Amino acid sequence: MLLFMTVSCLIFGSFAEIRYEELCYGRSLKLPFAYTPPLFQGQIYFTPSNGGPTKLLMEKGESKDPRIQVSYTSAYLKDLTDEDAGTFSVSFNDDNRYDIIRLTVMECAIDAMRFYGERYYLDVPQEAEYLEFTPSLRNSPTTVLWNRTDPQVSQGSRGKMKKNAWEIIKVTGKDSGYYNVRRKDRSLLSRTLLKVEADSISYDRVEGDTVVIEHPTTSSSWTITFKAKGETEYLTLMKAGRLSTYENPQIEYRQFEGRLRRLYEGLEINPLKTSDSGIYEVRDNEDHPARIVKLSVRAAFPTYVIICIAVRAVLVVSLCCCWIRKCCCFKKSSSKRSRAAPQTAAAPGVYNHGWNQQPAGPSHSAAPVTPISYQPVNPSVPREPAVLSSEPPLYRSVSFHRNPLQPEAAPLGDQGGAPAPTLGSDCLSSDPGPRFELKGLNTASALPLSSDSTFCNVYTSDKLNFL
Repeated sequence: MLLFMTVSCLIFGSFAEIRYEELCYGRSLKLPFAYTPPLFQGQIYFTPSNGGPTKLLMEKGESKDPRIQVSYTSAYLKDLTDEDAGTFSVSFNDDNRYDIIRLTVMECAIDAMRFYGERYYLDVPQEAEYLEFTPSLRNSPTTVLWNRTDPQVSQGSRGKMKKNAWEIIKVTGKDSGYYNVRRKDRSLLSRTLLKVEADSISYDRVEGDTVVIEHPTTSSSWTITFKAKGETEYLTLMKAGRLSTYENPQIEYRQFEGRLRRLYEGLEINPLKTSDSGIYEVRDNEDHPARIVKLSVRAAFPTYVIICIAVRAVLVVSLCCCWIRKCCCFKKSSSKRSRAAPQTAAAPGVYNHGWNQQPAGPSHSAAPVTPISYQPVNPSVPREPAVLSSEPPLYRSVSFHRNPLQPEAAPLGDQGGAPAPTLGSDCLSSDPGPRFELKGLNTASALPLSSDSTFCNVYTSDKLNFL
């Protein structure tokens, strides 16, 4: 009675809740102790989560599936796969079934990625006995690539065993999948998922250029499709190594007519148009993507636009040169004027020195010349003609200095602002020596400072005319 009550508590206690299990691919599921012989003599069923039929796994302590290992103390479901995900239920020799386990099989494989045409190595440990391959496509069959005890198994495979490593020279899309390394008892050592992807290349070209869509390898059975920018459908340009024909006018790839050429290394498009921008996909004979080419074609500048730009550039350069030359000439002329201004504005001044002073310039000998008198002009007094003397003129030494116009000198009448000669202090002295006399002028009106002053006689001659 105590044993029956204990077993009943264990069985009915397990019905109180469902156990959820998450296990990796290739692992083993251990059934609860209450459902192992000799305590449990009923049936164990399995219903796949993908909607498949229900299967009987164990009945009256005996295994009904080769993967179920039963002992007196335990029961295991070994080597789990994706098909083992589902619900496990029990029945006590009646039509009622009770769910006890809901299993989820997780993919715990090691990820590996290679581009189309690259080399791939997979390490195989010493305790490994088998190498299996399952394609990544769903419901694909599993094949044995290598068996340690039977080397002939690997004959004809895409790879070969080389120093404890499985080597594939050039991977393709059909090499994508799961590689399982197992022990001699078929237990899983490692699981690797290989993904082979198409390499991507981008080209930037100008309208009128040439581009070659190259193949990843030297195979001649490539298929090249084209999807225009902004479109969703692919157009076939080459099928199994042959260029597509353009017999159907409704097909849009007639835009490539006469511009495609098949080369040993790929497909040539010459000349390019802006409508050729898009994605070109290269596929092998098993329709696996091998290469994706992204092409962008820019519009070229028309010839007249280039000419206009060149003409404008020349005009801008010419205008800059003219402006620089004009500025230089203006600066040179301004500098010349500034240097010449003191010479043209100031006339040579004549100064009367005393008899005791040495003359600063050379002495002039007497010579009969036509005298011209330089006289200060008073705007309020009209001019009078100069009176010429019949006596021989007397000369005295004078000094000539090129000095600026003196502030006290009054401008001459019609001589363009030439400075009048400055009278020295000797003229007012009482020296009995010979003197110059001013003739033909009103002394009172000609004196700018005072009417009481007396001028000395001044000899007038054109020798002193420097203008």
